[in-house]
Amino acid sequence: MNLPLLGQIPLVQSIREAGDAGRPAVLQETTPQALAFREMAQNIAQQIAILNANKVKEKVATA
Repeated sequence: MNLPLLGQIPLVQSIREAGDAGRPAVLQETTPQALAFREMAQNIAQQIAILNANKVKEKVATA
């Protein structure tokens, strides 16, 4: 479908255990899981910024 890959989150038990204990994996700064969540969030934010910039260009072009 020609869509960008936003992220790959490892399927490891520690993500669930950390969440159950009230310590979300993303807040465990240097673990591979936290880095994966952070990278995915950055990619999502980047894609939203791109979509918004394109919408502004479309509005300017039709104005």
